[in-house]
Amino acid sequence: MDVRDLEYIIAVQQYGTVGKAADQLGITQPSLTKAVRRVETQLGVMLFERTSTGMRMTQAGELFLERARRLSRDYDDALAEMRSIRNGEQGGVRIGYTPSLPDALVVAVCRRLLRERPAARLRMRRRLARELLDLLRDGEIDLAVMPISAATDEFDTNVLYEDCLAVVADAGHPLVARGRVRLSDLQDQQWLLPEGHITVRQALDNAFIKQGLPPPTLRIEADFSSEALFALIVGTPTLTLSRCGRMTHAAGLAPLDLDLGGLDLRRRIGLITRPGGHLSPVSNRLIELFQDESCERNIQEWL
Repeated sequence: MDVRDLEYIIAVQQYGTVGKAADQLGITQPSLTKAVRRVETQLGVMLFERTSTGMRMTQAGELFLERARRLSRDYDDALAEMRSIRNGEQGGVRIGYTPSLPDALVVAVCRRLLRERPAARLRMRRRLARELLDLLRDGEIDLAVMPISAATDEFDTNVLYEDCLAVVADAGHPLVARGRVRLSDLQDQQWLLPEGHITVRQALDNAFIKQGLPPPTLRIEADFSSEALFALIVGTPTLTLSRCGRMTHAAGLAPLDLDLGGLDLRRRIGLITRPGGHLSPVSNRLIELFQDESCERNIQEWL
């Protein structure tokens, strides 16, 4: 069995039929069929069930597929590492980060890296958490800075800092001056919230439902969270979720004194990398700088 065999198994699972997989791989269908049978013979188990609609993985096949993908990525990493050594390109780093991360933190870290390493090259991607994990899984980025959740369990994680979101509104909103409020006091309010697949949105919806309340009423739904969206809240009765700190107050927003009623808005922000993935020297230095800049004093200032 060689690396090509792993690619063949992955392709058959991805495209569902030997014919489609063979077309994508640029080989003949009989050659691919022979390769799949050869792997199954070597392993002593059936990886696929042959059905009228195509190829369906067996339980053993699913287990092997997970390892095959990992081995294929490790092989690609090894090639990339050797290529960078050969070409003298160990000064590059590809970083992804979520819109909820303080821009000041990212800028401070990158400025320090560029000052220290004049030849360093950065490729930065600002994406939602789910997209970043896909990029990381596929080897398209070297590391991601984002909230840690159950979705990051398959990766190596390093906590940078913890923060807590709050329900915020225009500083002149009646609920801000009211004092202690409950979730039931918010059921008639309109909200600016992230899309339904985002963890914090799901937590908020579930908290309302558990108290027998309808989910929050959406006025605006956005696929990202950013200080730029504060302008849609100021001067309106709309509520939203946000980090609560200097930037929030400067924008004219204030947190509600909310009885969370079991709603947990705490977050852990961390560095996410692929287990065993190749990291260039400049990538490792970038990680060290993130750890250094994420001290409590800096985070309090930036939040």
